[in-house]
Amino acid sequence: MKYQNILQDITTENRPIGLPDEEGKLFFAIDEQVMKFGSLQHDTIDWDGLITNCVQYLTEVCKDYKVLQYLAYALLQKNARENFIEFLTLFAEFNKKYLFDAYPKPSKNQTVDRFKARAILLVINRIEDAFNKNGENFSHEQNQATAKKLAEISPHLVNYVPDAETIFNKISRKLESQITKSQSDTANIPEQQAQMQSPVTINTGNSPATTQTRAQPGKLNIPDANAFDLTNDRKLKQFYLQVADITCEIDPASILGYISRRYGLWRGITQLPEMNEQGITAMQAIATDKLHDYREFVHSSPSLELLNKIEKTVVSSPYWIEGSYLSAECCRALKLDDAADTIRTVTKRFVDKFNHFERAKFHNGEPFMPEKVAQWLTAADNKTGTVAVNQSAVDFKQIYQEQGFIAVLKAIDDELNAATDIRTRYYLQLDKINYFIHEGITSIALNELETLLKNSKEYAIEDWDNNFFNQLHQLKDQLTRG
Repeated sequence: MKYQNILQDITTENRPIGLPDEEGKLFFAIDEQVMKFGSLQHDTIDWDGLITNCVQYLTEVCKDYKVLQYLAYALLQKNARENFIEFLTLFAEFNKKYLFDAYPKPSKNQTVDRFKARAILLVINRIEDAFNKNGENFSHEQNQATAKKLAEISPHLVNYVPDAETIFNKISRKLESQITKSQSDTANIPEQQAQMQSPVTINTGNSPATTQTRAQPGKLNIPDANAFDLTNDRKLKQFYLQVADITCEIDPASILGYISRRYGLWRGITQLPEMNEQGITAMQAIATDKLHDYREFVHSSPSLELLNKIEKTVVSSPYWIEGSYLSAECCRALKLDDAADTIRTVTKRFVDKFNHFERAKFHNGEPFMPEKVAQWLTAADNKTGTVAVNQSAVDFKQIYQEQGFIAVLKAIDDELNAATDIRTRYYLQLDKINYFIHEGITSIALNELETLLKNSKEYAIEDWDNNFFNQLHQLKDQLTRG
């Protein structure tokens, strides 16, 4: 392996891991180049010098995931196709040997501090970005090698690094697609075809390695809820985020993806972080250069790729409400108006849960919710384009008046069969219940209502459509009193 020296213990001062030296000349040289990441000076970065200095630091000074992340960025920016497998190999071996011992926050009790988890996640993000930008140009052999390395890396990290499993699964799905395409392109070569029939196997670390079936045309690779421990908050969050990723990948216009992502992100937050008298919390703000780019590109060059990047950053910083604002603006520019309005609605419900959200600030003094974002959230609910999921194109009232009860039930059932999202189906079921009540068939109406309430609780509708949930309870009270 090209960077084998990084995996050798440091011999100086009898400290195999070494000690950070962020005041030394070597780190200063690294930092000088890192400061240019994403800035106007990005084109002047000395990639070769940065790689050399990072390797020297990790070999001679300290085993540090922060510097490993810089090395990842440099290698993958310089030549991702040539360096991708090389870095995955290094990353896999580094995790096996130094996961608990390396900086930041070395641990003697086999735990990974949140600061280290964040540093490792940044490395994974570098890998994901490089694969998204360059993976389509990988050869079949590189795709197979990537799958093998991910199978090595994943089990060591998924139990310690939040969101790692979600990212690995996303890369895995793209790998499956590329391998399937490669298989199709070379189907006339029996020997190669036989080799490529071998499935991609990735062990997430939570169960024995499982074979992932390649997606067939017309079939969706939706996560199986039965395979997740939905009583585990972390696993439940991963499930919702994975559903969101897949949904947005299949149909960026679908509101379900944006609802699922924010529900998974915010469902476990019951109070704001501790803040001082000025509203300052310990939460870290989004990097200034990244925020500047998002603000600029949303208006100058909106794209689905930009939208995906903003949404990924939203997941990494749950109190960054401007992220949802920027996502909505990007959706609006891309003519995804329902998605834009849904993001606003769900975000407003989250913010409204807390009495002093407008006071809260990040560690650098930036507000969780800037003034323009607050104005966006408090915009009139009847603004053009607001989602009205309970409004059907079919005039049930007219059908009921002209054709009667049976006809309107059939019309509602037809709409139910055609509906593709949960909220629309639930509002249609409520319409059906109201017609039973109008006909005086209260026993069936009450039974249908009980079923709808039970299902609503299972899908936690109370959290993302509280008005609908309240309607059900009020209707139940009326029926039981009657």
